Amino acid sequence: MSHTRCVGAPKVLTEIAPVFKELSEIRRKPDVFSAYTAETLWTDPHLARQMLKTHLDQSTPLASRPLPIIDQTVQWLDERFGLNGKNVCDLGCGPGLYAERYAQHGACVTGVDFSANSIEYANLHAKPGCGSLAFRQANYLTDVLPEQQDLITLIYCDFCALSPAQRAVLLEKVRGALHPEGAFVFDVHSVKAFADVSEGVVFARNYMDGFWTADECYVFHSTWKYETAAVSLDLFTIIEEQQTWRVYNWLQHYSQSTLEAELRSSGFEIEDISDGLDASDTGGHAFTVVTKPSGN
Repeated sequence: MSHTRCVGAPKVLTEIAPVFKELSEIRRKPDVFSAYTAETLWTDPHLARQMLKTHLDQSTPLASRPLPIIDQTVQWLDERFGLNGKNVCDLGCGPGLYAERYAQHGACVTGVDFSANSIEYANLHAKPGCGSLAFRQANYLTDVLPEQQDLITLIYCDFCALSPAQRAVLLEKVRGALHPEGAFVFDVHSVKAFADVSEGVVFARNYMDGFWTADECYVFHSTWKYETAAVSLDLFTIIEEQQTWRVYNWLQHYSQSTLEAELRSSGFEIEDISDGLDASDTGGHAFTVVTKPSGN
């Protein structure tokens, strides 16, 4: 009996070895900003439907802030810039939650998003009486932006999901799209938020209740921190019967000084820092930036 167990053991170990190798790869820490998969969330048909659903879901802040906060934000922008009659471009507009409200305040609005699903929803559900409101399916990193904009917004810390090279491209495009006296307003995650991030891993069957796929799957959710760069990563490894794929959610975190330095290197200067895009964030996990091209 003992001899049988000894003979069988190597065979079992041989079968386990590929699994161990795959698990080791899943738990290997990627190089910072080494992969970019944001478009997958918005262009894959199943994920695009899930993202739109999450955007509109008032019970979760995963994809958008609650409507009362959005209303406060638009009111703040109107008081700050006087939206009536202004050309306003909302980058990453999603289903148009902000863009529609800009138009209701009298702005001439262009909403830009690369999700066809979200743009279709925005066009179908825009309320009557919104004035000049247009939605455009486009990638703000590669496609032409509308010109002579008095105000460009990028809300819910989307700036932080971009790599340094992508942020430089975006700032160059924004600079070219702004009216000489125009402003770019966006929000970023703070270094305080970075301090609250903890590394770890979660494994579950059908993680997030069918968000990733309509079929059965197993998901590893790994959270990594890159201390020197002040970057965090939520890495989702989705294992289906026929394929394994990954989604990388990077987040850059800033102090006021590091953001100021980055903006200055791209020809922008900070005019104001506040909590204007989310006054409910009393913990200092994000801050709002009003910036303009230098020399204007």
